[in-house]
Amino acid sequence: MKVDFWFSENQNEDVKFGVRVKSHLFSKESKYQKIDIFDTEFFGRVMILDGCFMITEKDEFMYQEMLSHPAMVSHHDPKDILIIGGGDGGVAREVLRYPVRAVDLVEIDEEVISAAKTYLPSIAASFADSRLKVYNMDAFEFVDSERSYDVILVDSTDPIGFAASLFSDVFYMKSKKILKKGGIIATQSGSPFMNPEFIKKAYRGLNSHFMTVKPYLSFVPSYPSGMWSYIMASDGSIEKRRDFTGRYVNEGIYLSCFNLPEFVKKVLESQ
Repeated sequence: MKVDFWFSENQNEDVKFGVRVKSHLFSKESKYQKIDIFDTEFFGRVMILDGCFMITEKDEFMYQEMLSHPAMVSHHDPKDILIIGGGDGGVAREVLRYPVRAVDLVEIDEEVISAAKTYLPSIAASFADSRLKVYNMDAFEFVDSERSYDVILVDSTDPIGFAASLFSDVFYMKSKKILKKGGIIATQSGSPFMNPEFIKKAYRGLNSHFMTVKPYLSFVPSYPSGMWSYIMASDGSIEKRRDFTGRYVNEGIYLSCFNLPEFVKKVLESQ
């Protein structure tokens, strides 16, 4: 008989998303947030940060692939990569499928990395790759560095609390300075259905600094509403330059993901 123990995320003041839990594997209050890991009946192991789903074993590939591969296949030769956030290691895992030279991962909370290594080893396996270097610091400060990158991937939490600066106009300006010629930045931008202000804020910020800005969508069942958005931006063209087929991404997905529903277009056009 299944245990009647549920974890629910408040997706807004009127909507909850819940999963049946088999066991509570880990709980810790770090300097920055509360970290929980549950083993669930349907989604497998899940990581929760401050009461919100961050990653589940069952659907993590949908998010990780769609944040990383569209930018990686659009760049002419991605060698030096910066990942902002991504403490579970999933985006790094996808990026390291390419013949990259170096990947810098800036995760402010080292406790997230530690928990992922212990409880989500198939996702966190990327931390064993010698091409990956981890910096436990504020990414807003890190982008003041003299380094330069071909691709920047912003795998942050939603723009609330310490992550709010990663959706700011100043952050996009700083990021542009450390992108090489033809470089691409891609960021997650939330649920356009449940939290349309997130994608609107990111779109306006990127649009004010880059010549080419392309919002796109994917499906992530455990995220609010299941519809998730991302934005790529560059001062060069954004088009497919190589093939990649994963568990979610394929050529058809790449070509179709930029076709936005009318209501999302109206969100982006609204003042």
